[in-house]
Amino acid sequence: MKLNAKRIGLFLLILVASILFGVIYDAAATAIEKKKYPIDDRYKDFVAEAAEEFGIPEAVLWAFCREESGFDSGLLSASGKIGLMQITPERLSFVSTKLLETSYETGILYDPKTNLRVGGAYLSYLYERYGNWSTVYAAYIAGTEPVDGWLRDEEHVTSTGELKKLPSSTASYIKRLTKATTLYQKLYYR
Repeated sequence: MKLNAKRIGLFLLILVASILFGVIYDAAATAIEKKKYPIDDRYKDFVAEAAEEFGIPEAVLWAFCREESGFDSGLLSASGKIGLMQITPERLSFVSTKLLETSYETGILYDPKTNLRVGGAYLSYLYERYGNWSTVYAAYIAGTEPVDGWLRDEEHVTSTGELKKLPSSTASYIKRLTKATTLYQKLYYR
């Protein structure tokens, strides 16, 4: 009888230690992921407002800010893209006149709230047009004309309507944005 009680006690001790180790490991893994995929408090309200206004997940906007600018609202790329979501003056013109029915000067793209609003409006437009985020990500980086061409070409579309056989830079971009969106959703919006 004593031997069985000792075995049961040892089993319970090992079980509790295993559970405790799992909890600690999960917490550490989550903390590491949150460091890699942070939410920048400076933009939290602006992301929430743009997501609500245009009906898109906040996780998507965070993924774009991380991927496009590394959360640098003052970033100007060599190709002329500006701010958190790296918006070109041409895209600003399209969004402001066609989608928001207003007029913005290019310099306003350095304002995080406006940049996120313009980016959110454009992402919403792309989602309405294509209906899935992978195609939206492709259109954001490659443009709507190439994506429309790929969608018309059976070589570039799966039987379920997903894009395939894309240029490696576009495919890599889609993969990074998909991963980031998934992680932001998991880490902050369960």
